Amino acid sequence: MGTGSWRDVLSRSQMHGILEVLESCCDVDDPADYKRTVVESIATVFRVRDVTFFFGPTFADIFADPAPLLTGAASPLLHEYHARWRDKDIFALPEARRSLTDTGFISLDHLHALPAPQRSYVEDYLHPHGMGTASALHLRLADGEALVGMFDRERSWDASETLAVQFLARQLRAQSRSIRLAGDDGTVDQLSSLTPRQMQVAELVSDGLSNNEIAGVLSLSEFTVKKYVSRIFESTGLKNRASLTACVLRRRPTV
Repeated sequence: MGTGSWRDVLSRSQMHGILEVLESCCDVDDPADYKRTVVESIATVFRVRDVTFFFGPTFADIFADPAPLLTGAASPLLHEYHARWRDKDIFALPEARRSLTDTGFISLDHLHALPAPQRSYVEDYLHPHGMGTASALHLRLADGEALVGMFDRERSWDASETLAVQFLARQLRAQSRSIRLAGDDGTVDQLSSLTPRQMQVAELVSDGLSNNEIAGVLSLSEFTVKKYVSRIFESTGLKNRASLTACVLRRRPTV
């Protein structure tokens, strides 16, 4: 479909929203900032409650991303997802992959009869956590591919909205050809999803400080610091302070 055809189908407000997302993401080349900008702008423009960003060097690797950016109801579910559900993800189905890589966007409503594992993913994983609907936007970057997941309690994407997101995906792909989300050694930055405060705690952990010492530095209770450290491990998939320290040190510039 040519550009003129898109303009004939999409409303003025939809075109304005697409431009808003593209302008927000333009010239953002820092990996963590790029993920957050894509997630936040899509959540705002398309009024999506929970948005996620998973990245991998290939499509199949996307679902094993150790440090995706998660928001809302999806945020505390990373460990459960990796432990039980990532091989049952509906967007890993061949039908979904074909549609995503071709058109750039697909929703659960667009998929045909789901195999039993994927039905379980929807009924036993998404629904109990308040995610009644699921959609995904596919991106191609300089060093891999990404899926931007979109989840709501209730949401139906009509034909016009579907075309709008497909058009956005096409434009974002063109815009992000030079963006690299992996590190220089080809590994994903496991700390890219951390908030500034979580990163501050991670830095102090890497300096060898105990939770009690970190609490003193940041004027927090030790219990609050423990919660920060637990959430850091949950968000990154890291298992202990030593692996967290190694990730932090890899991020620091060499002198």
